[in-house]
Amino acid sequence: MTPEADNAIKSTARIALKEYSNPNNTLTYRQILDKHSPKIAALIPAKHRGRAWLWLNCVCHQVARRG
Repeated sequence: MTPEADNAIKSTARIALKEYSNPNNTLTYRQILDKHSPKIAALIPAKHRGRAWLWLNCVCHQVARRG
């Protein structure tokens, strides 16, 4: 994966986490992942594209862990 793709995925993860932590949010975590996963589907390896939400979930956990 290229550094540009990795940065784009991390940026999308930050946006998803920010949306999830918003007090006015009415969506579940999975709904937010489903909403943002099409943005990264073309950037992840082909064998994982059917589960882009799962890839985004892993990146969200990495981003949240690092602060």
